[in-house]
Amino acid sequence: MPKVVLVNPAMSTLGYSVITPRWLFVIAQATPVELVGDPVVIDEALQEFRSDMVQAGDIVGIGISTGNCRAGYRILKEAKTKNATVIMGGVHPTIFPDEPLEMGADAVVTGNGDVVWRQVISDALNRNLQRRYAGGRAPGEALVKARWDLLDPAQYMFPTVQTVAGCPENCSFCSVWVTEGRQPRRRLSSKVIEEVNELYDLGFRYVVFADDNFNPATLGRIAREPSAQKRKELEKIREERLNFFDEYSQSVPPNLYAFSQMTTEATSDEEYLAAMYRKMRIRAALVGVESFSEEGLKTANKSWNPTGAKMVEAIQKIQDAGIVVLSSIICGLESDTVETIRSMRRFAVDSGSVLAQFPFYHPYPGTKDFFEMVRDKNNRGKPGFVPKHTIQLRDDRFWLNPLNEVDFIGHPNMSREELLEESKKCWDAFYSIKEIMKRISRRPVLTWTLPGRFTYLLFCMAFKRIYAGQGMAADGVRTRRLGTLTRAVIKIGVATYNRSFRKRLRTRVGHPWAKSVASRTRG
Repeated sequence: MPKVVLVNPAMSTLGYSVITPRWLFVIAQATPVELVGDPVVIDEALQEFRSDMVQAGDIVGIGISTGNCRAGYRILKEAKTKNATVIMGGVHPTIFPDEPLEMGADAVVTGNGDVVWRQVISDALNRNLQRRYAGGRAPGEALVKARWDLLDPAQYMFPTVQTVAGCPENCSFCSVWVTEGRQPRRRLSSKVIEEVNELYDLGFRYVVFADDNFNPATLGRIAREPSAQKRKELEKIREERLNFFDEYSQSVPPNLYAFSQMTTEATSDEEYLAAMYRKMRIRAALVGVESFSEEGLKTANKSWNPTGAKMVEAIQKIQDAGIVVLSSIICGLESDTVETIRSMRRFAVDSGSVLAQFPFYHPYPGTKDFFEMVRDKNNRGKPGFVPKHTIQLRDDRFWLNPLNEVDFIGHPNMSREELLEESKKCWDAFYSIKEIMKRISRRPVLTWTLPGRFTYLLFCMAFKRIYAGQGMAADGVRTRRLGTLTRAVIKIGVATYNRSFRKRLRTRVGHPWAKSVASRTRG
């Protein structure tokens, strides 16, 4: 019987991963075991793919984003040397379905691959494989749960669970609303709750809600919607979300917490924000600050975000509600200068955000910016043509070249050296020991025990070493191999967390949910 091998490519292999690549376990769930048996799951963040892992007739599924597509094409070539059938899917093939075929793939799956994967496998076995399969934007109730029994909990810090797909915004640097649509698609509550409880039984006490926007329909978002029909739709989504929060709080262990990704508009809806903390038990969230300046937000097509001191107030309000903020602030937006980045750095430090990241601006495929910059590149110099952007895209297939993160574009206001230097200063300033200790002492949300404070200090050090430059993207796109010191810091931090967790659990063994894991956490 041929086997199915699912591979999550990575630019470097570390031996552990912070966040689980959700697609890997979702497609594993969609694999028809009665036809091919259990799939083999390979995450290259943990283990490198080797050609001897497959043989002729095996079916290899590779999921890629733009950031790790070169690694994906490497795996494709290795698998083809063994005469395996290779199918590629993910965000990048959804945008450029012809590219993987040009690289030698046997088939491409676009959109939500989990809804068509069974057909793909059946066609491959019957030697009737089509070149393309369109998963499209499946309704929320059709989205498949992940198969967590194939996961080794010791290899990941945080598993991922999706509650809603799509985002109603249209930020110019983001491809989510292009590939996933602007209509939020809510998954069935029962499927979400089933997954979370399964992860709890595996020993996890924190999950990441892999939603691009956890608050797609707050009062603030509804109020600025110009379409009356759309407002009614968003009002219904808001009501459904709050009902889901109620069901979740009654069905999931009270000592399981979550991280999410949200917008500052959560502060416009006190009921929603409070429910995120009390019922969904969200304790940390990535917030897309993008820029503290009005001009920067305008270039990002995110003018509804607060600016300057108002953004600082919004961050503080979220943290006062009990949710610590990871502020995501872009370095190198079109309007940025050396001075605006320095000003942004001061705002970031003063904001009180528990964590912050400063990724470089990237006009990735699928975004409005990328489309316009390619058009500018192809028409620049033609009579009467007025470029949309002052940033110049140097290569419209830059993802196939081993370029530095700042070499994708030519910035109109800064040299590459200035951009690199100012970005580094942002990371260095925010994660200096002095500023870390200030945050520990001044934020009420950080009134932790001594082990908790030590863990936070180590986490800050590790976060900077892992994600400086690119931000908290998927682990598969990380190109730098981490040194011995970074690995040691991470191991100490994880060990400290685990000891703290076991101590807390022993005080709660009378709770019915604690009994299922008490035996494997004692001692």
